[in-house]
Amino acid sequence: MVQQKVLKQVVGIDIGMESFFACYQVKDQQERIAIKGTKSFKNSPKGMVEFLSWCKKREKGTAPQPIYVMEATGVYYENLAYFLYENDQKVSVQLAQKLTYFAKSNNLKTKTDKVDSKMIATFGMEKALGTSDLWTPPSKEFRVIRDLSREHTNLKKEITAAKSQLHALDHAHKTYKKVITLKKQMISFYEKQLDVIEKELKKQIKTDEQLYKKIRNIETVKGLGFITIIKVISEVNGFLLFTNIRQLVSYAGLDIVDKESGKYKGKTRISKKGNARIRSALYMPAVAAATHNINLRDFYERVNDNRTVKKHGVVGVMRKLLILIYTLWKKNEPYIVDYQLG
Repeated sequence: MVQQKVLKQVVGIDIGMESFFACYQVKDQQERIAIKGTKSFKNSPKGMVEFLSWCKKREKGTAPQPIYVMEATGVYYENLAYFLYENDQKVSVQLAQKLTYFAKSNNLKTKTDKVDSKMIATFGMEKALGTSDLWTPPSKEFRVIRDLSREHTNLKKEITAAKSQLHALDHAHKTYKKVITLKKQMISFYEKQLDVIEKELKKQIKTDEQLYKKIRNIETVKGLGFITIIKVISEVNGFLLFTNIRQLVSYAGLDIVDKESGKYKGKTRISKKGNARIRSALYMPAVAAATHNINLRDFYERVNDNRTVKKHGVVGVMRKLLILIYTLWKKNEPYIVDYQLG
């Protein structure tokens, strides 16, 4: 029997915090797809080395280089993506929305690590993944900005928690004064660190003239400040993975989910299956924009018309702000006040 030539090799990876599951698939000249192995590995440096060695044993030297396909799941995929890229492998990082729709279109109801890795590998087989679909890591400068902005978010949470604790201590019965003093010192320390990070962020941004100009353009939107913009663009790596607004909104978890079946009509809500850091960064700016931005204020009032819960309007404004950041970033131009958002 003549062995068929392998035309395509794909490794589907279902990634998790502590481990990941891989499925190695190949396609021959007759379009037949075969699984050459499935295995779980630790999401650690040692596990990654073992994983690459396992893949090399299955790789057909005469066939095109395999493509490693994985989902952009929080930060858990990053170390493996960097490891493969630094070892000259082809990596494709796909948005969760794409893979979810693909699974639904294939009527996949079972959800396990093994099944998901096979589904991701099949996705890679069926899609014509070109050069534009291959993952490239953010620049060193962009990684620095991302790390600083994430630490800024962490410190803001610590300050909020510490102030809440201080309020409780102030109103408790005969709290030991030294404890209150220590809590105030802690808050003061956090605030100083926050100031250091903000100055460092501005310093880093100003070294890139083009990046600084883009951010200044987006700052023309009332409600969007420098830090908020930095947090959003650093989480999406300058929008490199996104080709349209729908993908971006879904990635942020701001897409609408409807629950309807027959006569039953459930509550309409956002999915929240996305980057929580983006939603966190946009919440307070959305509250401010709903008051001070003419277009967004009108939109906020329309959404909240006849609603007792005003949160729907805030979420809607968050989505509009995200779209504005994306649009102004792509167009590299300032905000036009008279322009009506669609």
